[in-house]
Amino acid sequence: MTEQQVIVIGAGISGLAAAYYVKKQQPRANVILLEASERIGGKVKTVRRDGFLIECGPDGYMARKPTLTELIKELDLEDKLVRSNTGTSYIYVRNRLRKMPKGSFMGIPTKMMPMVTTDLISPFGKLRAAMDLFIPRVYKDKDISLEEFFSRRLGSELVTNMIEPLLSGIYNGKLSDMSLEATLPQFVSVEKKYRSLILGMKQIQPPKQAGASKKNQGRFLTLSCGLDVLTEKLASFVDDIRLNVSVTHVEPGKVALDNGAVIEGEAILLATSPKQLGPLLDFREAWDLARDKRTTTATVAMAFEKGSVEAMDGTGYVISRKEGLDITACSWMDRKWPHTAPEGCSLIRTYVGKAEDDGIVQEEDDTIVSKALASLRKIGKVGNPLFSVVTRQIDNMPQYTVNHNQRVQAFEKALDRIPGIYACGAILHGVGLPDCVDGAKKVAEQIATYLKGKQKAMITK
Repeated sequence: MTEQQVIVIGAGISGLAAAYYVKKQQPRANVILLEASERIGGKVKTVRRDGFLIECGPDGYMARKPTLTELIKELDLEDKLVRSNTGTSYIYVRNRLRKMPKGSFMGIPTKMMPMVTTDLISPFGKLRAAMDLFIPRVYKDKDISLEEFFSRRLGSELVTNMIEPLLSGIYNGKLSDMSLEATLPQFVSVEKKYRSLILGMKQIQPPKQAGASKKNQGRFLTLSCGLDVLTEKLASFVDDIRLNVSVTHVEPGKVALDNGAVIEGEAILLATSPKQLGPLLDFREAWDLARDKRTTTATVAMAFEKGSVEAMDGTGYVISRKEGLDITACSWMDRKWPHTAPEGCSLIRTYVGKAEDDGIVQEEDDTIVSKALASLRKIGKVGNPLFSVVTRQIDNMPQYTVNHNQRVQAFEKALDRIPGIYACGAILHGVGLPDCVDGAKKVAEQIATYLKGKQKAMITK
């Protein structure tokens, strides 16, 4: 029987996972992976230096999403899984670190007393937030921005001082742009069922079990050996990996390269940067996604001797944008993940670049480090780092703007009409590692079904 060829474009976590799942379901298929850069892994990149383990991209993933954990177990990496430590959550507001009120979820209060006593917002702001208990539903089966939704429910002060720093730290976007339906659909469901977010979030919090430990369990998982071990393991299942290869056009059965060469394949999967969807596929719905908003960010990882940084009981903090600092958040990586720093040392990672101003990311490494340090020193005691690692993500952080789901649905409907061409990745159904793996697994199943159908057609001829 003629060997079937599958071409995967993009060697990030989505492309690598999809290639693995295709091989798992169709072992006889020949999978070729094309990557425009000089390395595999996409945003996943791990640096090891002087006993430090530095994740330059994602440092872990949400434990409640099972697909990635299942994949890690399949790859015999389960013994390397570690859960994050927990600690007090802080927000830097009005020139001081302030504790996030206990019982709040993404800034939404579920307990009255911590909210009454917090100094994060004023008495008027607390009164306005409490109006959520009485006001009618805001969502009317039509997508709106997170800023409109939360401001109308809870007031602008709580949004500015609590919700916005948290969500911007996660998604690196502006709440005025971000889609409620695509980014936080669970709040749509809560409001529909309970009307009040405060009452609804209180109802859906899991009850405490009798005899359970009072210590909170970390919500994140990672690999103690480094997340790049996962991507390397996935790559080992691919038949042919070609780096520094740029694709210029895709059509059924063919992939055109910038050197004029053409590669043929029964199935083609685009797991590339969203900005490439339009140029490669060249239909309206693909261009709509390619033109959607993306942001530019950078991380600055800094290694310290433990005595040169002020101790804190949390794993980091986010920063209100009204403070005017150059960093948007700070993670104490060795507190969150003890394996990331050697004995007697600390590892701090800061985030720079805002959706409305990413100029700092274009600066030289030394300048970025200097500005990040200056911001850290306004917040607490920080000495001189042993070394630093700057990592940029240029124009490739997808933003789920209002009506994102509708654009994705239109794109996927149009793509369904083109036989043998598929797509997955962070632009579609989630930006986290588990979301990307979920999408990769589903599209691999579609490809496997398509290949089996072609095989059956060949046999019956």
